[in-house]
Amino acid sequence: MKLGPMRIGTPDALVIGLAAFACAAASLSAHQTVVVQPGNRQPSAQQPPAPQPPPTGAAAARPPVPRSPQVDQAAHDRGRALWAIDCVGCHGAQARGSDTGPNIIRSETVNFDRSAPQAGSVLGPFLKAGHPTQSKKPSASFTDAEIADLANFLRARVNDTMRGSAIFTVGDIVTGDAKAGASYFNGAGGCAGCHTASDRSLAGIATRIGTPVDLQQRFLFPNTGRAGRGGRGRGGAPPGGPAGAPAPAAPAVDRNAITVAIAAPNSAPLSGVLVEESDFYVTLRDADGTVHTVRRGPGTRVTKTNPLQAHIDLLDRITDAQIHDVVAYLETLK
Repeated sequence: MKLGPMRIGTPDALVIGLAAFACAAASLSAHQTVVVQPGNRQPSAQQPPAPQPPPTGAAAARPPVPRSPQVDQAAHDRGRALWAIDCVGCHGAQARGSDTGPNIIRSETVNFDRSAPQAGSVLGPFLKAGHPTQSKKPSASFTDAEIADLANFLRARVNDTMRGSAIFTVGDIVTGDAKAGASYFNGAGGCAGCHTASDRSLAGIATRIGTPVDLQQRFLFPNTGRAGRGGRGRGGAPPGGPAGAPAPAAPAVDRNAITVAIAAPNSAPLSGVLVEESDFYVTLRDADGTVHTVRRGPGTRVTKTNPLQAHIDLLDRITDAQIHDVVAYLETLK
């Protein structure tokens, strides 16, 4: 087809430009997978995000809890004033309990709220359902702003207990019952299902990890300090070298890395270490180091396996006493 002269910005130019863009988009949409060879930093083709929702199915595993979520200091200060009026008499100045009320630092409501994107999104429904206050103010009458202020105050109290806190001090944590800890480890805790004499053995763990506080930290947050998925940042492919240079070897696979298996219609199954994921794409690195990016779409099944998921799920149900008992038991494994 022959086109006559036209000026940029005219209606004719706009129509033809949109038509060309539509053709290009249709061509790209046929490619479901982008493959990146080791050392090649850019995919061989680029795709616009497709507005496909993530697949539905079984409930997703609970994500790891962030160690120190950000606290809005102004909201925290307002929350501290509310806490002094309505909560301190039962739960204490640091939310660690008193003679008349429980320690809520590790309560489910406080910790789920702490890990939520919006401060107060878990605490709010709890208070709206009704909870006693020392001022006799109905907890259901707290405004959303007041709930967010209280949530920021509680986030800071939990953060204060973390090792990165400026006020954290190491106390004597080997206060539990080692026999009770062994019973929990081999029974209700489910620990012995993964940690056996031949696989992931903990023999000598108290010697390898020299201090009880570090041992407790590794028990509760076993991936602390590791490089992350795949053993290199978030598990991404190694950066590419100069043009023509041999591709660097893929990093060694961390046995604690999250793995993923993908089954997509009309495509060969893929599996490997999870590099990155979003609502639109999943990126993995297979056994030979090749990185694949797969677009989520109808019929695509993505199955993730986190070897440390049992530790994450354990935080939902283990009590403080059980933590101390297990640490006391682990301290006997010299």
